[in-house]
Amino acid sequence: MRNKQGIGASIVVFFLLFLSLHLSGKEAETTRIDWTRYHNYSETTSILKDLSEQYKNLCQLYSIGKSFQGKEIWCMEITDYSTGLPNTKPGMYIDGNTHAGEVSGAEVCLYDIDYLLKNFGKDPLVTKLLKERVFYILPKINPDGSDSYLRKPEDPIDPNLKKIDDDEDGLLDEDGPDDLNRDGIISIMRVRDEDGSLKTSSKDPRLMVPREIDEKGEWRIIGPEGLDNDEDGRINEDPPGRERTVSNRNYPAYWAPSWIQSSAGPYPLSEPEAKAQIDFILAHPNIAGIQAHHTHSGVILRPYCNLGDEHIPAGDMRNFLAIGAIGTKITGYPVLSVYNDFTSDKSNPRHGVFVDWAYDHFGTLAYTTEIWKAPGETGRSVFQGTDENVAMEWNDKELEGKGFVNWTKYDHPQFGKVEIGGWNRNYFSQNPPARFMEKEWKINCLFELKHAEMLPFLKIEKIETESLGENLFRLTVVVVNEGYLPTNVTQKAIDNQMAKPVLASLKLEGAELLIGKQEVELGHIQGNAPISSSRFSFSRNDAPQNKKTVQWLVRGKKKNPAVEIIFESQKAGTTKKKISLR
Repeated sequence: MRNKQGIGASIVVFFLLFLSLHLSGKEAETTRIDWTRYHNYSETTSILKDLSEQYKNLCQLYSIGKSFQGKEIWCMEITDYSTGLPNTKPGMYIDGNTHAGEVSGAEVCLYDIDYLLKNFGKDPLVTKLLKERVFYILPKINPDGSDSYLRKPEDPIDPNLKKIDDDEDGLLDEDGPDDLNRDGIISIMRVRDEDGSLKTSSKDPRLMVPREIDEKGEWRIIGPEGLDNDEDGRINEDPPGRERTVSNRNYPAYWAPSWIQSSAGPYPLSEPEAKAQIDFILAHPNIAGIQAHHTHSGVILRPYCNLGDEHIPAGDMRNFLAIGAIGTKITGYPVLSVYNDFTSDKSNPRHGVFVDWAYDHFGTLAYTTEIWKAPGETGRSVFQGTDENVAMEWNDKELEGKGFVNWTKYDHPQFGKVEIGGWNRNYFSQNPPARFMEKEWKINCLFELKHAEMLPFLKIEKIETESLGENLFRLTVVVVNEGYLPTNVTQKAIDNQMAKPVLASLKLEGAELLIGKQEVELGHIQGNAPISSSRFSFSRNDAPQNKKTVQWLVRGKKKNPAVEIIFESQKAGTTKKKISLR
């Protein structure tokens, strides 16, 4: 029979257990993310801080720098810290929201972070990746532009925003958008005009099509919904906070000035966000894979942006296509060369693009995923053709017509009788509508996990200690690269003298080295890629090419001598093991 003291202790234990469960439930609730909406900078920051507090053993949140408007550019570093320091593991870099309006990229990054943290110990692949690799995930490269894009017309303007003279008229932030019809959407304005270039579509009266050269016009587009506040003939050209884009033309690789490449900036990395991004990557040479997120077209883009495929070494091309094929299998997005497949006008290619820098100047495979192919896009990119009738049919069926703002008449104080309406492009073509969001986030997340799995990874496979008598020992050590990619990751890294060789070293305790160097450069180690061979001829030796062997001759000088064997690779991580010599 229990005494009163024992019963009291049990009650206390029960209460503490109940309180713990209750509090943990509340903590979990703070990190529940609504995947049917887009999150602004403040909301994203709150989510990241909540997750970093809840999963301290798996992640650290820190800023890599500040945006133009002074917002922190957050990086969530994720790894199992119990298995080694982050810089001793292969790194996977993922970012999003470089362009202001491409907010889907930020949500995929948030999804990645949430998925990795919540599935560690549950999902075998996630668990393996966090034990062996490190993820650096930056959801919003451009928090300023993202906030401007996500700001609703009725939201108050942050008084701390830097004011900018976007239209160079001597006034600051004087001409922003106006929600004239108060529907929460900034759409477009049109007026009837016989000289206009558009007419009503015969297939759907909501749509407009170009008139024939022998026809009179019916409609002319004035511009985005709003007032010409400064009466300069332009509308919404100087908005508060400026929907600023961190240009994906401001990077050092193949940079060109603005008279050749628009939005290039005055010089490479002139934009603080781009410079912070590149400084961060250069400070983490263990990064072995790079994935950037942009939006619309539903494609996986690879380098080059202004050069043909003949400039890519054969081995790199094989690996670009092989990893990209995994992405296609998961996402359904095709893998395209930006220059060969995505650029219509080859005389006007893109310059100064991030993925070209990552490949040429940093030596990694780098992809840009263009999230979400909207219904009606008929070409390889949104710029290569759309069928608005298909889009409208899908809009009516899947969105109950909410992807299109029906035209309504409005008495404009400056332009007279106008009509306001058109596509809600922000969340129809540029970014997916609410109920299609999570599917896009998940398929892109799963591709990134597989990309990370392909990174090189060193492991000591075998250590043989042969006693030769008189305290002499011959050590034979085999190291293996378990990843698909070689330890140099790309041939371009070797060609451009960026790839450091694998280094084997020996630390001695109570022993001396007789034969062999204490530090040995092993060169580069191939990955575990299958050997290509004809289906009708398997005569080639398909022995693994992903292993190297090192030997040392050691003499024990004291009682219980020991050695520590270390293999270090900049991109494939560090592996080591300590053994006693007996």
